[in-house]
Amino acid sequence: MAGAVRINRYLAAAGLGTRREVEGLIRTGRVTINGSRCEDPSTRVQFGDDVLLDNTALAAGPTGVVLHREVGMGLAIVHPGTLYPVLPLDGNASGIELLLSDQRLAQRLADPLFPLAAQVGPRHRRLRLGGIGLDGLEPGDWRPLAPRELQRLRRGARLPPTAG
Repeated sequence: MAGAVRINRYLAAAGLGTRREVEGLIRTGRVTINGSRCEDPSTRVQFGDDVLLDNTALAAGPTGVVLHREVGMGLAIVHPGTLYPVLPLDGNASGIELLLSDQRLAQRLADPLFPLAAQVGPRHRRLRLGGIGLDGLEPGDWRPLAPRELQRLRRGARLPPTAG
């Protein structure tokens, strides 16, 4: 999803809880977007918007996203932090793309000494990477990486679960 995303999805990607859980933060008026109080979880934010929780800028914790990338698609995602690709797809491939906020983990997973198992389908479409699948994501859509998926990646890279 290269354009605007719902604020509840953005907050979930920042590691503040599930999309349902962060709705309480939004409905109680604790979230502001570009200086305006937000109370509607369906409000959309775009790249460059100033999102605050309790008047404090969001700092993305050790999070990441799973992207269903199509051939020729760019990597523009609205997320509260910098994301680093893990084994990026080339321009002629499609499928799952992992983007992590933890640069050390992303580099470690790209290291040939810690290979990630990849399942590739017809037409060189990557279906799974490191045990993580597309799980019904439509082409161009993304979802936050679940904490258990992040822990599994850390174990595979032989990093402590809380390292960042």
